[in-house]
Amino acid sequence: MADDALLDELRAIAAEEGVSLGEVIRQGLEWRAKTRRRVPSFIGKLPLPHDPGAKPLPFREGSDDALIAEALRLKHDRIRSEWLADRETRS
Repeated sequence: MADDALLDELRAIAAEEGVSLGEVIRQGLEWRAKTRRRVPSFIGKLPLPHDPGAKPLPFREGSDDALIAEALRLKHDRIRSEWLADRETRS
């Protein structure tokens, strides 16, 4: 159930890569299944890492995105700090 333009694009990819159209479609489906955003069951129930004394948060519809974004920001900041520290020690 794909439109002609999409099928043409998929056929072009298949020809470039030397595989069948079915293989390209299968790869796309596998990629989609693997990268599907799965929200951990604890999201919305635990306090954020920067507030260890906080009580667990009650589940609120729509609050998970903000918690995930905050957790990713904190992880990014930590990794960046570690990278910068490692870079300084190598200089």
